[in-house]
Amino acid sequence: MVQKEKPEIRPLEEQVRRADPDRALCARFLPESVRPDVDVLLAFHTELTRALAPARSAAVAGPVAGLIRLQWWREVLEGVRAPEHELAAPLLDAIARGVFNRNTLLRILDAREGELHPLPEIAVWQQMMRDGAGGVQRAIGEALGMQDEALLVRLEACGAAYGAGSMLRHWPVVQQSGRYLFPGDEAGLRQAGQDFLKACDAATLPARWQVAALPAILAERDLARNTAQAGAPRGLGDRLAVMWRGWQAAHAFQRSA
Repeated sequence: MVQKEKPEIRPLEEQVRRADPDRALCARFLPESVRPDVDVLLAFHTELTRALAPARSAAVAGPVAGLIRLQWWREVLEGVRAPEHELAAPLLDAIARGVFNRNTLLRILDAREGELHPLPEIAVWQQMMRDGAGGVQRAIGEALGMQDEALLVRLEACGAAYGAGSMLRHWPVVQQSGRYLFPGDEAGLRQAGQDFLKACDAATLPARWQVAALPAILAERDLARNTAQAGAPRGLGDRLAVMWRGWQAAHAFQRSA
Protein backbone atom coordinates (compact mmCIF):
# COMPACT_ATOMS: atom_id res chain seq x y z
CA MET A 1 0.00 0.00 0.00
CA VAL A 2 1.45 3.35 -1.05
CA GLN A 3 1.32 5.96 1.67
CA LYS A 4 0.31 9.46 0.75
CA GLU A 5 2.93 12.09 1.34
CA LYS A 6 2.08 14.53 4.08
CA PRO A 7 1.45 18.04 2.80
CA GLU A 8 4.50 20.25 3.15
CA ILE A 9 4.33 22.67 6.05
CA ARG A 10 5.58 26.12 5.12
CA PRO A 11 8.20 27.51 7.54
CA LEU A 12 6.07 30.58 8.24
CA GLU A 13 3.03 28.40 8.85
CA GLU A 14 4.94 26.43 11.48
CA GLN A 15 6.14 29.67 13.06
CA VAL A 16 2.55 30.91 13.30
CA ARG A 17 1.39 27.62 14.81
CA ARG A 18 3.90 28.00 17.62
CA ALA A 19 3.24 31.69 18.27
CA ASP A 20 -0.54 31.87 17.74
CA PRO A 21 -1.96 28.33 17.92
CA ASP A 22 -5.62 29.34 18.24
CA ARG A 23 -5.74 31.50 15.14
CA ALA A 24 -3.48 29.06 13.29
CA LEU A 25 -5.98 26.27 13.98
CA CYS A 26 -8.86 28.40 12.68
CA ALA A 27 -6.82 29.36 9.60
CA ARG A 28 -6.40 25.70 8.63
CA PHE A 29 -9.96 25.73 7.30
CA LEU A 30 -9.52 28.76 5.07
CA PRO A 31 -9.10 28.18 1.32
CA GLU A 32 -5.55 27.23 0.40
CA SER A 33 -5.41 30.23 -1.92
CA VAL A 34 -5.49 32.72 0.98
CA ARG A 35 -3.62 30.82 3.67
CA PRO A 36 -0.09 32.04 2.78
CA ASP A 37 -1.28 35.65 3.03
CA VAL A 38 -3.12 34.95 6.29
CA ASP A 39 0.06 33.37 7.69
CA VAL A 40 1.85 36.64 6.91
CA LEU A 41 -0.96 38.58 8.62
CA LEU A 42 -0.80 36.44 11.77
CA ALA A 43 3.00 36.61 11.89
CA PHE A 44 2.76 40.40 11.51
CA HIS A 45 0.32 40.55 14.42
CA THR A 46 2.71 38.47 16.51
CA GLU A 47 5.53 40.90 15.72
CA LEU A 48 3.41 43.82 16.88
CA THR A 49 2.50 41.98 20.08
CA ARG A 50 6.15 41.25 20.81
CA ALA A 51 6.83 44.98 20.68
CA LEU A 52 4.79 45.25 23.89
CA ALA A 53 7.28 43.15 25.85
CA PRO A 54 9.58 45.02 28.27
CA ALA A 55 12.67 46.38 26.55
CA ARG A 56 15.60 43.98 26.56
CA SER A 57 18.09 46.83 26.41
CA ALA A 58 18.62 48.87 29.55
CA ALA A 59 19.33 51.86 27.29
CA VAL A 60 15.70 52.05 26.16
CA ALA A 61 13.28 51.56 29.02
CA GLY A 62 9.55 51.55 29.53
CA PRO A 63 7.14 51.78 26.59
CA VAL A 64 9.56 53.81 24.45
CA ALA A 65 11.19 50.73 22.90
CA GLY A 66 7.80 49.33 21.91
CA LEU A 67 6.65 52.63 20.47
CA ILE A 68 9.84 52.87 18.38
CA ARG A 69 9.27 49.39 16.99
CA LEU A 70 5.63 50.07 16.23
CA GLN A 71 6.51 53.36 14.58
CA TRP A 72 8.96 51.45 12.35
CA TRP A 73 6.12 49.23 11.18
CA ARG A 74 3.83 52.23 10.67
CA GLU A 75 6.41 53.82 8.37
CA VAL A 76 6.75 50.55 6.45
CA LEU A 77 2.99 50.32 5.94
CA GLU A 78 2.83 53.96 4.89
CA GLY A 79 5.62 53.42 2.36
CA VAL A 80 8.14 55.85 3.88
CA ARG A 81 10.59 53.22 5.13
CA ALA A 82 12.33 50.40 3.28
CA PRO A 83 10.67 47.01 3.94
CA GLU A 84 13.75 45.44 5.52
CA HIS A 85 11.96 42.94 7.77
CA GLU A 86 11.31 39.51 6.25
CA LEU A 87 7.56 39.97 6.73
CA ALA A 88 7.41 43.50 5.34
CA ALA A 89 7.72 42.70 1.63
CA PRO A 90 5.04 39.96 1.54
CA LEU A 91 2.74 42.10 3.68
CA LEU A 92 3.08 45.07 1.34
CA ASP A 93 2.60 42.76 -1.62
CA ALA A 94 -0.66 41.48 -0.13
CA ILE A 95 -1.84 45.09 0.29
CA ALA A 96 -0.87 45.89 -3.30
CA ARG A 97 -2.84 42.86 -4.55
CA GLY A 98 -5.90 43.99 -2.62
CA VAL A 99 -5.85 41.06 -0.19
CA PHE A 100 -5.74 43.33 2.87
CA ASN A 101 -6.82 46.92 3.33
CA ARG A 102 -3.91 49.07 4.50
CA ASN A 103 -6.17 50.95 6.93
CA THR A 104 -7.18 47.69 8.61
CA LEU A 105 -3.52 46.85 9.28
CA LEU A 106 -2.90 50.36 10.59
CA ARG A 107 -5.83 49.93 12.97
CA ILE A 108 -4.22 46.76 14.33
CA LEU A 109 -1.05 48.77 14.88
CA ASP A 110 -3.05 51.57 16.55
CA ALA A 111 -4.44 49.05 19.04
CA ARG A 112 -0.99 47.83 20.02
CA GLU A 113 0.17 51.42 20.51
CA GLY A 114 -2.90 51.97 22.68
CA GLU A 115 -1.70 49.24 25.04
CA LEU A 116 1.55 51.13 25.64
CA HIS A 117 -0.20 54.32 26.78
CA PRO A 118 -3.68 53.12 27.78
CA LEU A 119 -6.62 55.24 28.85
CA PRO A 120 -8.56 53.30 31.51
CA GLU A 121 -11.96 53.87 29.94
CA ILE A 122 -14.32 51.12 28.79
CA ALA A 123 -15.15 52.81 25.46
CA VAL A 124 -11.45 53.24 24.64
CA TRP A 125 -10.77 49.61 25.54
CA GLN A 126 -13.67 48.42 23.39
CA GLN A 127 -12.32 50.29 20.37
CA MET A 128 -8.84 48.94 21.03
CA MET A 129 -10.22 45.39 20.97
CA ARG A 130 -12.17 46.03 17.76
CA ASP A 131 -9.08 47.52 16.12
CA GLY A 132 -6.62 44.89 17.36
CA ALA A 133 -7.98 41.36 17.65
CA GLY A 134 -11.03 42.57 15.72
CA GLY A 135 -8.84 44.00 12.98
CA VAL A 136 -7.10 40.68 12.51
CA GLN A 137 -10.44 38.97 11.91
CA ARG A 138 -11.63 41.75 9.63
CA ALA A 139 -8.45 41.35 7.55
CA ILE A 140 -9.17 37.63 7.19
CA GLY A 141 -12.62 38.52 5.88
CA GLU A 142 -10.99 40.91 3.41
CA ALA A 143 -8.65 38.13 2.25
CA LEU A 144 -11.70 35.97 1.53
CA GLY A 145 -13.25 38.73 -0.59
CA MET A 146 -15.84 40.02 1.88
CA GLN A 147 -16.89 43.56 0.96
CA ASP A 148 -20.09 44.06 2.95
CA GLU A 149 -19.16 46.59 5.66
CA ALA A 150 -21.84 45.35 8.06
CA LEU A 151 -20.45 41.81 7.86
CA LEU A 152 -16.88 43.05 8.28
CA VAL A 153 -17.94 44.90 11.43
CA ARG A 154 -19.41 41.66 12.74
CA LEU A 155 -16.08 39.95 12.10
CA GLU A 156 -14.42 42.71 14.11
CA ALA A 157 -16.74 41.81 16.98
CA CYS A 158 -15.82 38.15 16.52
CA GLY A 159 -12.13 38.93 16.88
CA ALA A 160 -12.76 41.22 19.84
CA ALA A 161 -14.82 38.50 21.56
CA TYR A 162 -12.01 36.01 21.03
CA GLY A 163 -9.49 38.50 22.43
CA ALA A 164 -11.63 39.17 25.50
CA GLY A 165 -12.25 35.46 26.05
CA SER A 166 -8.57 34.63 25.79
CA MET A 167 -7.76 37.46 28.20
CA LEU A 168 -10.35 36.11 30.65
CA ARG A 169 -9.11 32.53 30.33
CA HIS A 170 -5.55 33.58 31.16
CA TRP A 171 -6.53 36.41 33.54
CA PRO A 172 -4.13 35.58 36.44
CA VAL A 173 -1.17 35.01 34.08
CA VAL A 174 -1.77 38.12 32.00
CA GLN A 175 -2.14 40.21 35.16
CA GLN A 176 1.39 39.21 36.16
CA SER A 177 2.82 39.94 32.71
CA GLY A 178 2.50 43.69 33.04
CA ARG A 179 0.41 44.04 29.87
CA TYR A 180 -2.59 46.32 29.84
CA LEU A 181 -5.81 44.53 30.71
CA PHE A 182 -9.48 45.35 30.86
CA PRO A 183 -10.15 48.52 32.91
CA GLY A 184 -12.42 46.71 35.32
CA ASP A 185 -12.89 43.43 37.14
CA GLU A 186 -13.19 39.86 35.88
CA ALA A 187 -17.00 39.97 35.79
CA GLY A 188 -16.91 43.13 33.72
CA LEU A 189 -14.51 41.56 31.24
CA ARG A 190 -16.75 38.53 30.88
CA GLN A 191 -19.76 40.75 30.15
CA ALA A 192 -17.79 42.83 27.63
CA GLY A 193 -16.70 39.67 25.83
CA GLN A 194 -20.26 38.36 25.76
CA ASP A 195 -21.43 41.69 24.31
CA PHE A 196 -18.87 41.34 21.52
CA LEU A 197 -19.99 37.76 20.92
CA LYS A 198 -23.61 38.87 20.64
CA ALA A 199 -22.64 41.64 18.20
CA CYS A 200 -20.88 39.07 16.03
CA ASP A 201 -23.79 36.58 16.14
CA ALA A 202 -21.66 34.11 14.21
CA ALA A 203 -24.45 31.54 13.86
CA THR A 204 -26.47 33.89 11.64
CA LEU A 205 -23.61 34.92 9.35
CA PRO A 206 -24.18 33.77 5.76
CA ALA A 207 -22.87 30.21 5.42
CA ARG A 208 -20.26 31.40 2.92
CA TRP A 209 -18.55 33.58 5.53
CA GLN A 210 -18.75 31.46 8.67
CA VAL A 211 -15.26 30.11 7.98
CA ALA A 212 -14.00 33.61 8.81
CA ALA A 213 -15.63 33.56 12.26
CA LEU A 214 -14.26 30.34 13.77
CA PRO A 215 -12.59 32.16 16.71
CA ALA A 216 -16.12 32.84 17.97
CA ILE A 217 -16.28 29.16 18.97
CA LEU A 218 -13.27 29.57 21.24
CA ALA A 219 -14.63 32.87 22.53
CA GLU A 220 -17.93 31.28 23.55
CA ARG A 221 -16.13 28.48 25.39
CA ASP A 222 -13.64 30.78 27.09
CA LEU A 223 -16.29 33.22 28.24
CA ALA A 224 -18.28 30.38 29.81
CA ARG A 225 -15.43 28.99 31.92
CA ASN A 226 -13.31 30.10 34.86
CA THR A 227 -9.57 30.74 34.91
CA ALA A 228 -8.54 27.19 35.84
CA GLN A 229 -6.82 26.81 32.44
CA ALA A 230 -4.71 29.96 32.87
CA GLY A 231 -1.32 29.42 31.26
CA ALA A 232 -2.24 25.96 29.97
CA PRO A 233 -2.57 24.92 26.32
CA ARG A 234 -5.94 24.34 24.71
CA GLY A 235 -7.75 21.19 25.68
CA LEU A 236 -8.89 18.59 23.18
CA GLY A 237 -12.52 19.67 23.51
CA ASP A 238 -11.75 23.19 22.31
CA ARG A 239 -9.74 21.95 19.34
CA LEU A 240 -12.35 19.40 18.32
CA ALA A 241 -15.11 22.02 18.50
CA VAL A 242 -13.16 24.25 16.09
CA MET A 243 -12.29 21.36 13.80
CA TRP A 244 -15.88 20.14 13.52
CA ARG A 245 -17.30 23.57 12.82
CA GLY A 246 -14.34 24.44 10.60
CA TRP A 247 -14.92 21.40 8.42
CA GLN A 248 -18.57 22.39 7.95
CA ALA A 249 -17.74 26.04 7.28
CA ALA A 250 -14.99 25.19 4.79
CA HIS A 251 -17.36 23.02 2.76
CA ALA A 252 -20.02 25.75 2.83
CA PHE A 253 -17.48 28.25 1.48
CA GLN A 254 -16.40 25.85 -1.27
CA ARG A 255 -19.99 25.22 -2.34
CA SER A 256 -20.69 28.94 -2.60
CA ALA A 257 -17.49 29.82 -4.47
